[in-house]
Amino acid sequence: MKELAAAIAAKVPAASGAAQPATEDSKGSRETTEAKAPAADQAAPVDGIIAQVQQLTKGLVFISESDAPLEPVSYAAPAGDLTDAVLLKLLGEAAGTPIETKELTLFLRNHTADDGVLGDPAQANRFKALQMFMKQELQNTKVYRIGTGPQIKAYALGKTEDGKLAGFKTVLTET
Repeated sequence: MKELAAAIAAKVPAASGAAQPATEDSKGSRETTEAKAPAADQAAPVDGIIAQVQQLTKGLVFISESDAPLEPVSYAAPAGDLTDAVLLKLLGEAAGTPIETKELTLFLRNHTADDGVLGDPAQANRFKALQMFMKQELQNTKVYRIGTGPQIKAYALGKTEDGKLAGFKTVLTET
């Protein structure tokens, strides 16, 4: 399934009309860039799952009342159950912040539909490849909507075989 998701992602252009620099496409350049400026919430070494999520999310944006990029993330999974309190602490959010949990396919339904909000079947196929990869390669994949108000943080996370939480994050604008 990894190969199928990678094949779909490779055949679909990253963003319609957007030129992509050739240097960003190599694994070595991605790792060099990450080593120079690591994301605060990303685990130090980039493993195979995160590398694949990086490839699948590259250039994708979540359409709500504003557009926000999908950013790959990885966290050390907690030893016990992933309760709301543990998740908030892991994400660096204030204790007691409201959390709403959704199923990944429900969360992405408007982006995976060929006639959905993107208006582009090729982009919808990229979201389908990402969704398929996350559902098959990660365990208990869920979307956590954190907070209330016009801007809500959304984390699509699942557990990897080596015990990490991996996936992507984005920001939803809802008024």
